[in-house]
Amino acid sequence: MDLNKLTLGDKILGGAGILLILDLLLFPWHSVDLGIVTINRQATESPNAFWGVLALLVTIAIVAVVIVRRLTTANLPELPIAWNLALFYAAIATLAILFIKLVSETSSLGFGAWFGLLLAAAMVYGGFVMSKETDEAPGPLA
Repeated sequence: MDLNKLTLGDKILGGAGILLILDLLLFPWHSVDLGIVTINRQATESPNAFWGVLALLVTIAIVAVVIVRRLTTANLPELPIAWNLALFYAAIATLAILFIKLVSETSSLGFGAWFGLLLAAAMVYGGFVMSKETDEAPGPLA
């Protein structure tokens, strides 16, 4: 696996995507202190678990496409738009989904919610950088 095949946009989008997957699954998005015990809920748990699961699935798809496009020899199907632009739009959708999840239930937000929004914004930036790049892989053959 040659990581030199990754462009700057790939690195930002993929890296932020991997961290966002971890954030959605592990970090507390809602934290309720009951005095004796504190209950922490991840993004894929209630409240509004649908939005957390949807953001997780879109993020996994984005990271998978970045890996398949740059680090394997597999060919992805043709899209009506360039893959770079499709990934940029998917990153925007992820940020919008997480924003909906955040504003749907604003009580007792944990640090995972704010970190998740920051990572989703980083994914949008990575997608923007990627959308300005050519669709070919860098290196001696490109």
